[in-house]
Amino acid sequence: MDKKERWELAWTIFVIVLFAIVIALTLPEYFLVGGVPSVDRCLVGVPTSKIIDVHITSYQYLFKINESGGGIISDELGSPYYYNLIIGHPGEYLNITMRSADVTSNFYFADYSDRVVTDQIVPGLVAYDVLPVPNITGAYAFLGGEYNGPWFSYQTGLLLSLPYSGYFTSGNITAYEKQTSVAQSVALKGDPYNPPIIGPSTSFYLVGNQCGIFNDTVPGPTLITCAHKTVTVKMYIPTPDDDRNYLYNYSVNGTAYPVTSVYVGIYAIWWNGTITLVKQVPISYGTTMCFTFNATAPAYLYGIITPVYYNYNPCGLSTKIGDLIGVQKGYIMGAWGVILVECD
Repeated sequence: MDKKERWELAWTIFVIVLFAIVIALTLPEYFLVGGVPSVDRCLVGVPTSKIIDVHITSYQYLFKINESGGGIISDELGSPYYYNLIIGHPGEYLNITMRSADVTSNFYFADYSDRVVTDQIVPGLVAYDVLPVPNITGAYAFLGGEYNGPWFSYQTGLLLSLPYSGYFTSGNITAYEKQTSVAQSVALKGDPYNPPIIGPSTSFYLVGNQCGIFNDTVPGPTLITCAHKTVTVKMYIPTPDDDRNYLYNYSVNGTAYPVTSVYVGIYAIWWNGTITLVKQVPISYGTTMCFTFNATAPAYLYGIITPVYYNYNPCGLSTKIGDLIGVQKGYIMGAWGVILVECD
């Protein structure tokens, strides 16, 4: 072996040893992505009472949420309501763990006054992040920022910053509206993921379109109402008649039909994150569905708040030999939003 070969062998051994050292030092984090080493450091000195453990399971077109800690108990067993919604209080921190149930996705959150968070959610890996709950109480949009199919723009949720007790104050609502207005007119101008704010009022009328959403926005408008008042929310959803609408579904043999096995309703969100049913009815197309309730909770969900199964299969072409037009199916949400309750 000549001198040149000895140097090449030595260099190869050095590289192998270097790789072995790196792998050995990072092995516990090998199957983790995101800001893993920094997560614990971000929470040093933060009281346990201020930390909410948030577990997000990302599906192709929606997020499923479980939370615990910080006074939040939204992970009660058997609850059907925790999709696309994270709940916290000002001054708390969300210690987020993210996993994918199927395809590559993303968690994107722009706190208009503070920071932008974006994390890839990759099948087989675990992502972590720490996110402060906004100090201005209100509803803040987050979304799946990774294209993973034609309905990816509906993978949008709300981070709801609730008061610890009582209702939203008029001053806080003013600050929230001002911050949102700045975002809509400057930073996020034209962004469809920045729901408009309607109210304060005790009467609302939400109109669905042929894309299966209310007032042309996902999520629907954020409504403001007054505590202890009788509130009326009317919702109109037209009969779906084409493939722009996830409520326009297909049977296994390819027959198209409007989905009827879903409910539209009003659901109370309490200070500890618990969500309870106020009223719900089977979906009724082409007619106005009217809901009247007394505003005693600090916030409410409205609309279709559980995922709708969608299967694209015109004339059976997706189930015939060779999948002639491919397969497109999954759970989707679009016609939903929140109501914030202001103290009177």
